[in-house]
Amino acid sequence: MSDLRGTAGPPPSDGAPGPLVQRGSGERPMSVLAAAGWTAAVTFVFLCLLGVLALLRSAPASGGAVSALQPATKLDVVGSFACQAAAYLLGLLGVRRVHAPRAPVRELLGVRRTHAAFYPLAAALGLALAGPVAALYEAIERRWPSGLSDARLVQAFVEASALDRVAFGLIFIALGPALEEAFFRGALARPLRWQHGAPLVVATTAALFAAAHGEWQKLLPIAIFGVALGVVRVASGSLLPPVVMHGVYNAIQCFALLSAGGAGPVDEVPAAAGAALPETASIPGWLVAVSSACALVLTALACALGNRAERAARAREEDLR
Repeated sequence: MSDLRGTAGPPPSDGAPGPLVQRGSGERPMSVLAAAGWTAAVTFVFLCLLGVLALLRSAPASGGAVSALQPATKLDVVGSFACQAAAYLLGLLGVRRVHAPRAPVRELLGVRRTHAAFYPLAAALGLALAGPVAALYEAIERRWPSGLSDARLVQAFVEASALDRVAFGLIFIALGPALEEAFFRGALARPLRWQHGAPLVVATTAALFAAAHGEWQKLLPIAIFGVALGVVRVASGSLLPPVVMHGVYNAIQCFALLSAGGAGPVDEVPAAAGAALPETASIPGWLVAVSSACALVLTALACALGNRAERAARAREEDLR
């Protein structure tokens, strides 16, 4: 619980309500309820697209009836990401049209320069949080098993060609994090910040980020990670450091999945389910404690850097316009 208390601390900017700087006409602040509605809509579209994809993949080429004995199709990582990308891009377009129709996309999302030290700091924080977040998920999963397994995902990695593995890596390490951060810490966070204080914005985007992953066993672990992402986003005034942090975190997951795939038969791979790593059950307690302490220190450094760096202060001011 120490990492939760640390990452949930107040973000480095002031906690006053958002509209501190005059905004252009036509820009509408976003309420917490509206943010939840946008997240629910995007998740619904994503699930619908996944359903259509599953129907298309299961349909027989000859047009005949689908056999009940037909084997389950392989996990389509690229197709699933295409569905997610379509849903999230529609959500981004919708938020822009309703809340900031005249704002450039880069400004709405917060794609701007900040202090250069935020990038290595964000990468280090993503690395430090991987163990504690995954260990927390494993503890929850052992107490309340979800019945889900990453065996199909591991199998997809193991059986993929070299080119497919490159595509998987791009999706998990680069494209996926960029897409999720653009929606949660970009399109939602900035309009929310126009109306609410930074702590509420960080907490709201973290909760919605966790809820969008579905499985309730993941809610607390992913919310903790989301809080850390939100703190870095507010401290830096830019979307780019959270994208780096998210990518590093996912890279560790990819490495763990590949390691699990090479450790034995796919059917014997333990459940990981998104927030957890297959190898985290063997992480010593002292290492989890050290990683948690490092995460707390890095989060405090992000807050301090955000308060003292002139470039970060200018980025935060631009964020409120």
